Amino acid sequence: MTKTTENKPLICSICGGDIDAQGTWTRGHNAEPINDGRCCTECNNTVVIPARIVAIYRAEKASKS
Repeated sequence: MTKTTENKPLICSICGGDIDAQGTWTRGHNAEPINDGRCCTECNNTVVIPARIVAIYRAEKASKS
């Protein structure tokens, strides 16, 4: 389990699970545009990144209209 400097577990703001360490980085991933919190790698890969791709696609489509 990854912990903050206050020794509290970091919790994924999307699934509620523990945030995993990526090498020496223990603060998780930016969960925007899903929410303003931090998320685990699994949610980043399966929820956040696809949402960002959809947002880019929609913005490009809107700019062509």
